[in-house]
Amino acid sequence: MQKNKERQYKQKKKQVQKKDAAKPTAPGAFVFRKVTRSRRLGSGGVQKKTSALGRLVRWPKYVKLQRQRKILLDRLKIPPALNVFNQACGKPMAKELLSLFRRYTPETDKQKRDRNRSFAKLKAEGKPIPDEKPIHVKYGFNHVTNLIESGNAKLVLIAHDVDPIELVLWMPVLCVKKNVPFCIVKSKARLGTLVHKKTAACVALCDVSPEDTKQFESCQRKCLKRFNSNLAFMKRKWGNRTLGIKTRHKIATRVKRRKEEAERRRQAQEAKKNAVGKK
Repeated sequence: MQKNKERQYKQKKKQVQKKDAAKPTAPGAFVFRKVTRSRRLGSGGVQKKTSALGRLVRWPKYVKLQRQRKILLDRLKIPPALNVFNQACGKPMAKELLSLFRRYTPETDKQKRDRNRSFAKLKAEGKPIPDEKPIHVKYGFNHVTNLIESGNAKLVLIAHDVDPIELVLWMPVLCVKKNVPFCIVKSKARLGTLVHKKTAACVALCDVSPEDTKQFESCQRKCLKRFNSNLAFMKRKWGNRTLGIKTRHKIATRVKRRKEEAERRRQAQEAKKNAVGKK
């Protein structure tokens, strides 16, 4: 009985296969059907990110803390000592300063290794080793502080986003006291690229080559005029806070109601005066 059923199943299967083979295939037809991509989907076939979707996602704790910290800093009024670092130099000035500092980036490990090998080769051959000291950008809190105090630093760049800010909070005052030109530049990462690091809080130049003297003096004059001369004024200016959308709506509604109330009182007073005049 079981064998007969298997034989009948095989015969039916062969008949279906013969019918499918006999069907004429259209020219250009493919075995696999092409699935068109939905416009609702983003990369990886997932739903696109929207502002509404952001409220439904369970974000990691560090992301929530970052956002809460940013909102809290926006809501608070910034004290003058901290607000100094929000008044960084503009793009043209920063571009000029960084282009000058980029010419004096410290040597990399590979360059230092090659230099030591060349010096060892000269020493083995009995030739004199050049004692000329290369000019490089100086970096690091302690190093730059010592250079400012000793008067060797000629130009100092300070990042505006150092965290914690207390590390460089005193540096502008020290530069003014020692009459060292300083400039506040946006992004510690940009300063880090000058010294082959991820970030750098402050960098300094002690000297430049003769061909860059003119540009160096021009940068010094601009920094003295922009920051050293105005530091006393900058330290008296409070930073503005940014209110939330709900608070702004509440304040706007309150102002509107006050205006409407003042208008009603004015109209009532005018009506009272008119009534007295008619009598």
